[in-house]
Amino acid sequence: MSTPERAGWYDDPEDESLLRYFDGIIWSDRTVPRRAPSATPSLTPDPTGGPAAGVAPQTPTGVGTDVFGRPTGHRAGPAAPSPYGAPYGTSHAQASEPTTTDGQVLASYGARVGAYLLDSVILWVLYALFAGWAWWLWMKDYMSLAWDAALTNQPERVEQLTPEQLLGMLDWKFFFIALGITLLVQAIYQVGFLSTRSATPGKMALGLSVRSVDRPGRLGVGTAFMRILLPLAIGVFSVIPLVSYLTSFVAIADLVWPIKDQKRQALHDKIAGTQVVKGKQPRATPTES
Repeated sequence: MSTPERAGWYDDPEDESLLRYFDGIIWSDRTVPRRAPSATPSLTPDPTGGPAAGVAPQTPTGVGTDVFGRPTGHRAGPAAPSPYGAPYGTSHAQASEPTTTDGQVLASYGARVGAYLLDSVILWVLYALFAGWAWWLWMKDYMSLAWDAALTNQPERVEQLTPEQLLGMLDWKFFFIALGITLLVQAIYQVGFLSTRSATPGKMALGLSVRSVDRPGRLGVGTAFMRILLPLAIGVFSVIPLVSYLTSFVAIADLVWPIKDQKRQALHDKIAGTQVVKGKQPRATPTES
């Protein structure tokens, strides 16, 4: 039997009564019966002249069963194999959820927000570890003055500072060093996890992954970078006076866009041509957009 092109349930090459799961590389040990088992009618005649004793009850017209013997609510028939290994007999509620063009269920907005918050906590810890020293040196003179004023109970020393004096106390060289390290950490975190695992730690914790719109599989480095291009741009332009107000609106729009979008894409998803879905991505050659 020829090797399938992608992961999914297929006829077992060794036993035609079974379906076996192909994980995208090799045939796994996971199998299920090809059709629901049915009781074999007994040939013993019924003394009362009725139907033969022991005959299994017939399935009502219009009702079938899946491979696990559960009623499906429609006539039994061959079911198309799922490319993601999902169990047969998917509920109506699951079937009604938005999916990709090839049937993978899209992540809910709540799950995406939860993953975003988890990733944000992890990133802030990384920012503190790698860029905290530069942020401190940027504000060192001002913080020293504020601390001394608090110890001597002289808050007016800080309150009387003019905007020009305050800006003059900040070491802007370290500000740009800190900003550069922060953006670099964000880029390595996002691109690294998306190109190797198709999901950041926050998404993995909630059972989500990122894939291309037109095909499943892990993202290439280029696609992963395109996906974070908008967040990086927001981080850069947010430090520019006046322009920062515009970037705030863009950041909010990017965050809430999936609520109404038919494909549940954020703005950065549309730039990269990606979608966030439930479940993992099959192990395959990374795809580039």
